Amino acid sequence: MRRWGVVLAVGLSIIMFSVDMNVVALALPVMGRAFHQTDAAMSAVMMVYSVPLTLLMLPAGLLITRWSPLTTFLVGVLGFGIASMICAFAPSFSVLLIGRAVQGAFGALIGSQGMAIATAAIEPHERGRAMGILGSMGPLGAIAGPALGGLILSVWEWPAVFLVNIPVVLIATVLALLCLPGVTFGTVTRSGFGQMGYLLRQPRFLGSLVILLAFSSASGALSYLMPFVLQDVHHLDLAASGFILLIPSLSMLIIGPPGGFLTDRLGVRLMMPLGWTISLIGLLMLLLTIATPTSALDLDWRLLLFGLGNGLAYGPLLTFMMSIGPRETLGAASALSNTARQFGFLCGPALVSLLWSWQATASMATRATSSVLVMLGLGIIALICTFLSVRGLPRTLTEEPQETVLEPVHE
Repeated sequence: MRRWGVVLAVGLSIIMFSVDMNVVALALPVMGRAFHQTDAAMSAVMMVYSVPLTLLMLPAGLLITRWSPLTTFLVGVLGFGIASMICAFAPSFSVLLIGRAVQGAFGALIGSQGMAIATAAIEPHERGRAMGILGSMGPLGAIAGPALGGLILSVWEWPAVFLVNIPVVLIATVLALLCLPGVTFGTVTRSGFGQMGYLLRQPRFLGSLVILLAFSSASGALSYLMPFVLQDVHHLDLAASGFILLIPSLSMLIIGPPGGFLTDRLGVRLMMPLGWTISLIGLLMLLLTIATPTSALDLDWRLLLFGLGNGLAYGPLLTFMMSIGPRETLGAASALSNTARQFGFLCGPALVSLLWSWQATASMATRATSSVLVMLGLGIIALICTFLSVRGLPRTLTEEPQETVLEPVHE
């Protein structure tokens, strides 16, 4: 069961930096008062974390196959833990910003290597389950982060939002030391740029990047749009709005692991189109009521469909992407997929903002309708790319020719 210990260690690392973003955002007002900073200045705490996290994702992917998975995992996790301690004990606002930037840099290393390490350790016939579990860690962080942050701040001072990472670091480190020895990326014959170039020349991998970018953009756009719609169009209170905003992430969390199990049984060729089709149906149903005041329950089931579809398809998509190239390209594949996902989450809100700038005089209902139409367009592009990418695939990826299937680690 060592391979599942690897999955658990990677999952803990993903949860850690996912929760961190949400917990720290909740603590910004408290930290601002402690350091005598304005609310505008405190936005830098998030920015100096997000910028290196995004910009260093690809460079990290160029490097991780040069060393053993155990080495790169320990560097990423322990580095994130040390940076968390710098933030917790920061004597000044400047030191806090330095600590956050270092956190972002090591977060990029964690994000770029997680899927690669799990894929290298797991058996091909179990890969869907592993990717389904790991794919649900991000939504788990989004759900647990605000609740955990509120609990911590109600009991302790703001440094505790950083110190809470330390037990996770210690557990992940112990698991890695026990389970990761022997896991390798094979013989590396290409440079990092060569590995990425190889993958980007594969039509299926390029198509999967488009799919990931499109649906990440749609998810980011929805997250940006819904708070305005819920309050300005549907006139719901903050408590009801907050619960509704959790629905997509909650449904992804619930369906991710069983969706991974179904991927191992039924194959990527079926699960990816099925999942994205359900997501599109959810967006279409949302379009029918987005501009008209309705009940919270009426919105819940439409967002539930969108989240369930994403959860069903995301694990198979990761499984597919991590199985296209030879073993040495795992780090590049993981880095490219995470970069596309991060970029999509940035592009979605930017698209909505740009659209609204063209509709400055329109009502919120009109702007909401046009925004959902853009999301539907992105979803249709992704679904077309899905059918093109999985066309001709065997029922399961373990049936692929040996040169395109990653070898498992045998215990």
